[in-house]
Amino acid sequence: MERPITVPEGAVYNDADKEWLFGETNENNQRIGLWKIWHIEGYHWVTIDYRDGIPPYPTQRFHPDGTVSQDGEWYGGDKYVGPLRLIKSDHPTPEYFPPNNGANVWAAEFDYVDEYIYNAQHYFDRDNNEVSSDGDPLPERPDNVPARAHFVRLPYSATNWIMGTVDTRIGNYIGEYFEWDLNGNTVVHRVYNTSGGVLEDYRYEDGALTISYLYDKDDPNDYENSYYYRGTATPVAKVRTVHRNKKKDVTNTYFDKAGQELYSVRREELSAVHKRRYFNGELVCEGHLSADKHSIPESAVYYAAGGSTLIDFTNNGDGTGTWRLYDPAGQMLRQLTVTEELDDHFRLIRWDAFIPSWGGYDVNTTRTDWESVAVLFNRHYDELNAKHKLYALEVPVYLQKELETIDWETIDAYHSDGGAELPIGINGMLSEDETVASIASEMLWKEIEQQGTLYASTFKVAAILARMLPHYQHLPAVQLRLVEFLYTILDLTYISDMGDLYTELIGAIAPLESTLLQWAVNDDTDVARMAQYILVYAGNDATEQFLLNEWQNTEHSSTRRGYAIYSLTDFYAIRDQNNKLLATYSTAFDTEADAFVRFVMAAQLVLLTSQNAQDAWLTELLHALANHEALDDDYCNMMPFTGDIDNVHEYILVVLRKSRPDVLEKNMESLIDALPAMYSLKQISYLRTILEVLFKSETALDDITPIRKKALLAAADLTAKDPGFINLIEIFKPYGLPYEAYALRQLAEA
Repeated sequence: MERPITVPEGAVYNDADKEWLFGETNENNQRIGLWKIWHIEGYHWVTIDYRDGIPPYPTQRFHPDGTVSQDGEWYGGDKYVGPLRLIKSDHPTPEYFPPNNGANVWAAEFDYVDEYIYNAQHYFDRDNNEVSSDGDPLPERPDNVPARAHFVRLPYSATNWIMGTVDTRIGNYIGEYFEWDLNGNTVVHRVYNTSGGVLEDYRYEDGALTISYLYDKDDPNDYENSYYYRGTATPVAKVRTVHRNKKKDVTNTYFDKAGQELYSVRREELSAVHKRRYFNGELVCEGHLSADKHSIPESAVYYAAGGSTLIDFTNNGDGTGTWRLYDPAGQMLRQLTVTEELDDHFRLIRWDAFIPSWGGYDVNTTRTDWESVAVLFNRHYDELNAKHKLYALEVPVYLQKELETIDWETIDAYHSDGGAELPIGINGMLSEDETVASIASEMLWKEIEQQGTLYASTFKVAAILARMLPHYQHLPAVQLRLVEFLYTILDLTYISDMGDLYTELIGAIAPLESTLLQWAVNDDTDVARMAQYILVYAGNDATEQFLLNEWQNTEHSSTRRGYAIYSLTDFYAIRDQNNKLLATYSTAFDTEADAFVRFVMAAQLVLLTSQNAQDAWLTELLHALANHEALDDDYCNMMPFTGDIDNVHEYILVVLRKSRPDVLEKNMESLIDALPAMYSLKQISYLRTILEVLFKSETALDDITPIRKKALLAAADLTAKDPGFINLIEIFKPYGLPYEAYALRQLAEA
């Protein structure tokens, strides 16, 4: 091999490793002192100080440009102990450097405790300042976070300190592993086995244990996991689930806050066709299934407490089956035969048809499974009998006349042939039997509305039921049922967008104005509000005057007056009379003394005028926002006018987002200061408004004012503390903002 000119004369070529070696050995041919190694390409590659021949040996490797690439204490073979530092180069190099680190990371250091195993990793910039694995400056290390821990940004998680021991042969952690958040609260604590498998896994929120997993050391499919109560001085399991036999045997145990067991439920799969359920360790039911999972069971038995038969199932061999309920003496009380014609056929052919669903238990469950079994059986039995009654009901002449005006075979409904049964459902809504009426209602709704989609049948059914209402003055319960139905219909999204069908429906309801006005002052406030809501759509001059009187009567409660304002607002809006609304409310606002009524009027005025809203109205809403707790009780009674916004502070924020940012920006500081104490969904709502006000302008990021800086730092704290915010990129993206804590802080300091 030709010697490169950079390699000294005494160096010996090692053909096996393609390198040149230079150093001395002792009388035992053992390397001692300083040895140098040159790469086959001629550059100085490695320096090893064998000293007196006893490890460790200080070792350095070099990049082709002569800069150090690796520095550590070598024990021979692949063994290093202590810090092993790896350093980048400015030039092309074959030397290894850990991938997937930030561009600002110049050196990585791993503290080895044994061959292939290190228990700490640290990263440094060019100036040897320690940084995160992403190259960001390190935050202040909390006192309880050990020096071993390194800082890392985890995707879809909080930014954390991490500490664990890594076995490079498997590329995974072994032994104990920890994560802490920026405040030093424990986020994760795990214990790994020597193969990198998890033995114990503990998850925390704000430092409090929330969930844990304990795995069987021999079979990870067997494990137990626990969910814990929040707010207890020490961790207390709320529910513990034990999985055995590859999850074919699962037991849930529920506990109160004192740690006392409440009850346990268990499901067991002995085979694909033999299954059992237990309550407090006692067998409740078992089923022997058919090999065809869509067929009825071969048999099923439910046991009373103590072991006697409570219910059994017989496969009749003809595609039907019979359930029988027994008393404690073994005498049959009721039987229920399942045929394919039953609407709930697929439910009733399940072996576990009468036991609570597995996900239906919680710490508030008070009914035992034995009690639930009897209740569910009787409920199905009563519903089946009610269906028979429904189909046997006589149709009144006045209803028959209405039904004959419509071709029910071809009417537009959810199912192509669903209209044929609608007359039966309409007739059932007029029954005095509440169970019959309930089944009739279900029959109607599954055909006339599906996930926001409306049909011609929606309007035809509602119009007919509206015309039925005068016929049932002798049956107030039936009339109330029809009022509730009309209320729900008119509250459907897009109900007023259906042209002639909607006009026909309102025409059918309009003659009921006088009757509904009587209902609108009913002693039952729920009934009164439903009637008032219907009048908003179908009322006329008498309704307008009624609503004005309701609002302006200071003898009424804040809730009653506020509901009247919402009603009157929609009454005018539906009739394109917003100018009337604006004139009426703006005049009354200045003299109104009731805080809730002022808030409602201000909200309606701001929604109506948007960017032209007056300062006084916006100031009223900001004042309401700061004191929203005082409005909560009244606001909760404003449904359905407030839609899906079920709390007043969110509603105010939605209204404010539609108004003038120049006024709002001056009042943002109080909102920002309130963020840390809020729960996460409330934080999201407030943060959206803060960002909308402060960063909507395209030039906002070029002018980081003190209030914008404060908002960015508050957002950074939220994203660092709450993992949920990392997933909510859409909060920040519309404003060109980063969604990671460090980037937000850097922007704030720009």
